[in-house]
Amino acid sequence: MTADLFDPKVIAENLKFLKKYPHFEERPASIREFIGEGYLGIERLVRPGVIDALEEIFGKKVDGKYIARSQRAMLTGAIGIGKTTFASIALPYMCHWVLCLKDPQEYYDLLPGSRIAFMQMSTSEKQAAEVVFGDIFARIQHSKWFMENYPYNEKFTKQIRFEKNIWILPGDSAETTFEGYNILGGILDEADSHKVTLQKDYAETGYDTIHSRIDSRFIDADRGGHKGLLIVIGQMKKAEGFAARKYKELSNDPQAHVVRMTIWESLGWEKFSDSKGNHDSFFYDTKRKTIIPSGVAGLIKNDNLIEVPTAYRKNFENNPQKALRDLAGIPPEVTDPFIALLDKIDTCREKWIARYGEDFKDGPVDSTPTRPKLADWFRADNDPRKRALHIDYAFSGEGDALGLAMGHVEEVVEIDDEIKPYIVIDLLYRVKAASGTEIILADIRRLVYELKNDRHFRIKDVSLDGFQSTDTIQQLRKRRFRVDYLSVDRSTLPYEDLREAIYEERLEFPPYMTYLNRGDDSTIDIAYRELSQLQEGLKKIDHPPGGSKDVADAMAGVVYTLMGDRTYRRGVSSASRQLTDPDKQSDEPVDPTKLPTSTRDLGLTAPIPASGNLLGLTIPSRLQPRRDR
Repeated sequence: MTADLFDPKVIAENLKFLKKYPHFEERPASIREFIGEGYLGIERLVRPGVIDALEEIFGKKVDGKYIARSQRAMLTGAIGIGKTTFASIALPYMCHWVLCLKDPQEYYDLLPGSRIAFMQMSTSEKQAAEVVFGDIFARIQHSKWFMENYPYNEKFTKQIRFEKNIWILPGDSAETTFEGYNILGGILDEADSHKVTLQKDYAETGYDTIHSRIDSRFIDADRGGHKGLLIVIGQMKKAEGFAARKYKELSNDPQAHVVRMTIWESLGWEKFSDSKGNHDSFFYDTKRKTIIPSGVAGLIKNDNLIEVPTAYRKNFENNPQKALRDLAGIPPEVTDPFIALLDKIDTCREKWIARYGEDFKDGPVDSTPTRPKLADWFRADNDPRKRALHIDYAFSGEGDALGLAMGHVEEVVEIDDEIKPYIVIDLLYRVKAASGTEIILADIRRLVYELKNDRHFRIKDVSLDGFQSTDTIQQLRKRRFRVDYLSVDRSTLPYEDLREAIYEERLEFPPYMTYLNRGDDSTIDIAYRELSQLQEGLKKIDHPPGGSKDVADAMAGVVYTLMGDRTYRRGVSSASRQLTDPDKQSDEPVDPTKLPTSTRDLGLTAPIPASGNLLGLTIPSRLQPRRDR
C-alpha cells in the first residue's frame, strides 16, 4: 500500500527532502508511490515483474538530482510481459519528476520558456500517436495527481502539454521528428520492428538522434554524460537485430540498466508456487534445448540453464525455439536454422582446445581483421598427412570478407556401421579489407605458399569459390598445387556434409576470435557466429541480412573435399566410436605403453618427431596433444 501523504512521518520526510533539495516545490513520488493511490492509482493491476523493472531502472527511492538511476535503460523479454504498461508509467513519471521542480528550465540551464520534451518513438507516426494517446494519455487522464495539479492542455490533440512547458510527443524513426526539441527523456518502442534497409537501420538512427539531443542539451558535469533517460523497449526477435545489439551494448555500459524478463517473471513466481513458496518447475538447457530434471540441475554448472514453471512444459517440448523466444525472451540465432543443435558447435571447438591444450585456446591466428598473422608455433614439421584447403573469395572492403580453411583427416571412425573420416580443421583465416580498399589476392597466394613451403603442411588440394579466381588457379597450378573450383552455393551437399560432421562430433576446429571490421572495439567468435546463423533456403544455405558465412563456406569446402576423396584416409588410424554420450564414456586411464611409438604403427613411413607429436605440429612437449583417441 502507498504511504499516507498526511501521515506525520511522511510529512516530516517530505520536509527533509525539500530542505536538502530546495529546487523542488514538491517531493516527487518514488516510482512505486507513483503507481499507487494519489497518483496513478493502478498498483494492484500492474504485474509484479513490471513493478520490479520500474524500480530497477528508476530506483526504489526518489533521487533529488536525477530522474532515474541511469542514463540509458532497456526492457526486453517475452511476448506479453507488460512492455506497453511499463512505457505508459515510465513517461508520465518522468514528467511528474520534472513538474515537481520550481523552475525546470532554470534547473537544467535552459532559457526561460524553453520546451522540455519527452519523446515516444514508434515504428510509424500513426503507431506513435496511438501509443501516446491510447495508454500514456489514459494514465494521465485518470491520474488524481495530474488532474488536480497539472492538468494537460485539452486544445492540443497531437501532443500532451503541461504547464512549465513540459511536453510529451509521439514520433517515428524519421530524423526530422526530433528537430527543435530539448529532449530530456524518451522511449524507443518496438525495437526490432523498425524499418531496416541496406543503407539504414531506422531504430539505430532514431536512438542515436534522441540520445544526441539529450546528451547535448542536458549535460551532467558531475557524473559525465547527461541528466536524462532514454529507454529501449521491445522483444529481441533475432540474435543480430537492433534489440540484441543494444542489449549487449547496454549490458556492458556502466551508465545503463538492462532488464530481460520471462513471462513467468512478469506474472510473478507466486502464481507457480505452493503455499510454502516451493516452485512447481523444471529446468531447461537453452543451448541444448533439453529438459533437465530438477534433482540433476543443481549438480550442473551451466549458464544456459533456466527455471521454467511446469505450466509451460508442453510449450518447450513441442516447439522449443518458439517457447524460448515468446515465453523466455531468448531470440533464435535465425528464423530457420540450418544447424539447430548449437551445443554441438561448441563441442567441436572444445575438442580442438582439448587436443592442443589451454595454452593454445586462442587458436593459430590473431584477431587482426585486415592482415591476420599466424602464430609461430603453427607448423607441421615431419607430418606426412595431406591437407585440403578451401578459399572463399572476396575483394572489396564494402562486401563480404575472404574466408580460408585448411584441414585433414585425423582418423577414420565407425558410426552406425559406417566408416567415416574424423576431420580436424587446422586453420581458419578471415580477411576483411578496410573501407575503400581491396583484398590483395597475391597476399592470399603467398599465405598458401607459406603454409606449404615454410610451415611444411602437405597441401594436396586447393579449392576456390569466387568470381575472378581464374588467375589464382593458374598461379597455384604453376606451383604444382592441385586446384579446382568448388562452389558451396550451387549445391547444399558441402554444408550437409559439414552439418553431419558437427552433429556426429567428428569435426574439430580452432577458436577464432576476430574483429568484424577494422576499428571495432570488441572481438567475436566468427566461426560460431556464422555457423549458428546459417539459414536453410530453397536452393542454398545462406546467412541472415547483415550476417556473413565466409569462414563457414571455407569450412564446408574443406569438409566436402575430405569426405569425398578417400585418399585422405590412407595411412590414418581407425577407431570404432559412437556419438558422444556421457553415460557411455570410459573412465579408464590410457595406458602409455600401448601408444604407437612410430608412424609405422599407424601405417605411415615417416618417423614420429622426437617431441612425440602425433599431430605433426611443433608444440612444446609439456603441451603435447591428448592421445586418448
